[in-house]
Amino acid sequence: MYRILLAHTRHFYGGGDSTYNFNLANLLRKKGHEVCFFAMSDERNIPDPNCDLFVSNIDFRRLDNSKSLRNSLRVLRRAIYSSESRKKFKILLKRFKPDVLHLQNIHAHLTPSIIMEAKRWGLPVVWTLHDYKLICPNSHMLIDSTKEICEACMGGDFYHAFLKGCKKGSHLASGMATIEAYAHRLLRIKQRVQRFISPSDFLRGKCIDAGFEPEKVRHLPNFLPDQLFVSKLNDEGYILFMGRLEPIKGIYPLLEACKRAPNVRLVLAGRTEEPILSQLPALLPPNAAHVGMKHGEDLRNLLLNCRAVIVPSLWYENQPFSIIEAFGAGKPVIASDLGGMTELVEHQQRGLLAPPGDVDALSQCMRVLTECPEEAVRMGKAARQYAAELHSSETHYKKLLEIYTELV
Repeated sequence: MYRILLAHTRHFYGGGDSTYNFNLANLLRKKGHEVCFFAMSDERNIPDPNCDLFVSNIDFRRLDNSKSLRNSLRVLRRAIYSSESRKKFKILLKRFKPDVLHLQNIHAHLTPSIIMEAKRWGLPVVWTLHDYKLICPNSHMLIDSTKEICEACMGGDFYHAFLKGCKKGSHLASGMATIEAYAHRLLRIKQRVQRFISPSDFLRGKCIDAGFEPEKVRHLPNFLPDQLFVSKLNDEGYILFMGRLEPIKGIYPLLEACKRAPNVRLVLAGRTEEPILSQLPALLPPNAAHVGMKHGEDLRNLLLNCRAVIVPSLWYENQPFSIIEAFGAGKPVIASDLGGMTELVEHQQRGLLAPPGDVDALSQCMRVLTECPEEAVRMGKAARQYAAELHSSETHYKKLLEIYTELV
């Protein structure tokens, strides 16, 4: 049995990466391993015995809204290398004495400074990749202002991010992300990690294309906890979107597609911020409802009672937990034919695929599953069987344990 230190910025449920981190901790403990967390302080955090060593909170969104040279330098200094994070992490290593350090998302808040300390201790480092940050300064290989896919930095020419102003449509924000990317190359962060875990084969391919050593990048799909697989199906006919309501998630094409299919019922469950927040009342067609941010049983009930789930993202999604969770609940998924989503949603077998941003195609997919409930049932059953075979906790654990054992 191993002692596993899980490092992830958020210690609360705030996205698929956080969900995976907590699910993994529960799975490892169930199998007899000891688990410890390292994260950032936040009032939303789940109580933890080592919270006294969590790194101090920094709100990059607030600092970015109050643009100044001082704030920019503060963001840059924290994003590249946090001495506070490394100092507290060192104390945690002495306290917990882990066998393996397993990273999730650590950029900007925890920073790769903890990798430097782990290497000083001779501690093996495993990193599950949830986005494209190590090969794209903007993390999602998308130009924020135009919503166009961009692979200009793939070869390590990160200056393209600054030239294109790809991050938040700001040359200042893009410039800081560019400096961060070059600084982490100088610190040889990639070389200090023994194994990268890629949930999608698509992401693994992009990493290898960008120069990662193929033997260091392992494809290991995310898993669904056993209790989230259900056999009894319910169907109230609506199509469910669950996640952040933001442009890169394809919210604008989705709402327009819903408007063109008046017989479709769409329910949106998720947090929304400006500019969409103020626009939402005007954007919502009569057959769509926004129920706000939902958690736990409330969100689970929305999923169990829907006809299908829709994921119309415009970026190279890695392996959305929402798709796997929908499959476990026996629900087909409508998704963009892009990135890791294509691997999960086999067209007309486990759901339907539409070209990203194609309003007419998206509207047609929604109409098909609304008008043909028997097709939704057939695809949903196939999706559940697929998830049980490839995304079970037991399958995931066995493959992950092999990776740990190679390194310890």
